[in-house]
Amino acid sequence: MSNNHFAEQDDDRMANHSASPQPTGLGDDVDASSREAILRALRGLKFGNVNIVVQDGVIVQIERTEKLRLRQSV
Repeated sequence: MSNNHFAEQDDDRMANHSASPQPTGLGDDVDASSREAILRALRGLKFGNVNIVVQDGVIVQIERTEKLRLRQSV
């Protein structure tokens, strides 16, 4: 899928929700429990990622993928 496809989707969403207030930062729009869940997902993570799934401007899911890196002996 091309980057243009995503840009077109964003343009369509913006046209449909132009009256909606835009978030100004994590602290402004994220409630305390969601913020704490994000921080818990990040805590202790050395290799991996945290994905935050948002639907209609609301965090609905937080996914944590952790990778275990093994040292190879020579």
